[in-house]
Amino acid sequence: MTLAPFARRTAWLSIAYLAADLLFYAAFVYGAIAAEALWLKLLFAFGAGTMIALAAIAGHDAGHQSFSNNKDVNRFFGTIAFLPALHPFALWEHHHNRVHHRFTAQLGVDNAFPPMTVDQYRKAPWGRRAYYRFLRSLWGQPFFYLIDIWVPQMLLPFTQKEPKMTARVWFDLVLVYAFFVEFILLTTLISLTVAGDGDVWSAFANAFVFAFLIPFLVWNAFIAFLSIVQHTGHDVRWIHPTGQPSTVEESLQGTVHVVLPEAIDRLFHRIMQHQAHHINVGIPLQELKAAQAALAARNGHRLVHVWTPAYHWRLTRDCQLYDDKRHAWVRFADADKAAATEALAA
Repeated sequence: MTLAPFARRTAWLSIAYLAADLLFYAAFVYGAIAAEALWLKLLFAFGAGTMIALAAIAGHDAGHQSFSNNKDVNRFFGTIAFLPALHPFALWEHHHNRVHHRFTAQLGVDNAFPPMTVDQYRKAPWGRRAYYRFLRSLWGQPFFYLIDIWVPQMLLPFTQKEPKMTARVWFDLVLVYAFFVEFILLTTLISLTVAGDGDVWSAFANAFVFAFLIPFLVWNAFIAFLSIVQHTGHDVRWIHPTGQPSTVEESLQGTVHVVLPEAIDRLFHRIMQHQAHHINVGIPLQELKAAQAALAARNGHRLVHVWTPAYHWRLTRDCQLYDDKRHAWVRFADADKAAATEALAA
């Protein structure tokens, strides 16, 4: 199944998408600092977090070399795109390209909101089970990416076996640290200038909370949401590690095309047209909708779901553990009941 005709890279269009995202991000950050009404500050902060996510989606193309035909151009713009998200580009490339895309839906390997199997859950210590249950809840899902991915793999990657801390990784990591310091200093100065009363600490608090913290939490909740809905579902299938990259069929079985209203889908840079992306990562975001339509026509519209709050609730309620023997999703309550029944019968 080839989608090669849709892998048409147009550098100027990719750059235009990213430039617009970053300009809106800067405007929302300024608004979050300068606004006086709390509701307006929160609205601007939410907008800034959304633009962090959209810039990362544009940069995501650069990581897949679908941003342009030039690797140096892709690295340059990809590095810039991921700075507001505080992601070293080399580390993101490794964990996204060489782990998630290479081993899509392989249990214990793929990092896209991986499920715990029933056997793993039963054998896990109480604290581990409680933590996993929290992450699978509606309240815990927004923290999945922040806690399980960003902190250990992007912010403090020193204990990770892969990738090795090469000069390139160190450069990108230090660049992120420097960006954060400069961002806080600049936004504090802006806060002191346009919204402060001469109190440096008040200006710092205003900048830190509304220009950085809230937008950053919004971005993390956004990427956690993508990870959940794109690779979890009643008919999504995860497999045991094979030691080999996932096949096209295995990737399709583990990936959902999430249907959103057209305006929102367009705003999200077509990132929900996810099956086509997994089949051919060289397809740029502006071509994904057409590629997904062609793919859906060929594969019988498998794993296509319209997202609604009710759908997400059912997904959260039903897709909690994975039974790797039956290839079926299981609820915590059912797994606990089965364990109790087995204990009584023993």
